[in-house]
Amino acid sequence: MVCVFLSLFSGALAQDYHVYVGTYTRGESEGIYHFEFDSHNGDVGDVKLSAGISNPSFLAIHPSEDSIFAVLETSEWDGVENSGGIASFKRNKKTGELIFKGAKPSFGAHPCHLEVHPNGQFVFFANYSGGSIGAYAINDSHGLNALTGFVQHTGGSIHRNRQKSPHGHSIHLAPGGKFLMSADLGVDCIRLHTFDAITGTIGDHHPSRVPVRPGSGPRHFAFNSHSNQVLVLNEMSSEISSYIYNRKKGTLLHKDTKTTLPTDFESNNSTAEVVIHPNGKFSYCSNRGHDSISVFETLKGNKLKKIQTIKTGGKTPRNFNIDPTGKWLLAANQNSGSITLFQIDAESGKLKAFGKPVSVPTPVCVRFVKIQE
Repeated sequence: MVCVFLSLFSGALAQDYHVYVGTYTRGESEGIYHFEFDSHNGDVGDVKLSAGISNPSFLAIHPSEDSIFAVLETSEWDGVENSGGIASFKRNKKTGELIFKGAKPSFGAHPCHLEVHPNGQFVFFANYSGGSIGAYAINDSHGLNALTGFVQHTGGSIHRNRQKSPHGHSIHLAPGGKFLMSADLGVDCIRLHTFDAITGTIGDHHPSRVPVRPGSGPRHFAFNSHSNQVLVLNEMSSEISSYIYNRKKGTLLHKDTKTTLPTDFESNNSTAEVVIHPNGKFSYCSNRGHDSISVFETLKGNKLKKIQTIKTGGKTPRNFNIDPTGKWLLAANQNSGSITLFQIDAESGKLKAFGKPVSVPTPVCVRFVKIQE
């Protein structure tokens, strides 16, 4: 069994990484942290403060790995009311140190997710309280230039307290690069837009949305790099849904939905993150309340089979990530100030807790970046 856990996935060699952690700066947290991680044996280095800044909850890595971008999840940034910020940092590839390059307003309160375009020229962001999405151009020094696209969404859904208005919760460029998609928890849908990779403009698409069951609250979603599968994680209903993505039309076709929770769990729960394994066979999602990671296998026809639910050993697991070798999963336990390490079984996809948790104050987001000497 040990040799299975430590086996390498094809095409991915053991590597030393900087693990960057986005946080909420309440309590002891001061900003973005990082530590070294050895993907060969799971060794973890000392945790260091990378950059001091307010509420850098979610992070995105530039394709060059020279810089990192962060949402500043606030309701006012640099004097702009009802707006958070989007910040950029220059990265030292050897030491992991981050140098602040600047920040610009997101023009919507509490930005909570962002992604850098594969061409490295744009960064997309989603505003939760603002119910909007946008895009900034990235300049040659990896700072932010002009806002190239912005869309204010409208609508709501059935939950009186949480769905009175739109809540953009995540944003991704779909495979093929023609369409931009965002999960809207407040309106119970996946929003569909066109994107121009030359001008950076965000356009209308018809249909403009893919509805989910009312009250589900879609939060995050992930594209399978090995197939046409898209997985949507519904925060409020604690469910994961499998879709088929049509690259030509930019549409989604629902195939399956499964609960992320054990059948005997009756307390409150909300899901947070979904990640597909590099091999495309397995997917993982976090449960806040049950405080666990659930593991699913993708079967024929894009059907889902739950194969494991394992406790994270901490409170309120938020974002988590799988290292590029596919051997390790690191889960951020927001309310216990810890990151749990798991080994991933190469054959079954199941998780096994490994070593001691890493202490990081109020961790939210985990990102791996190669160390270069």
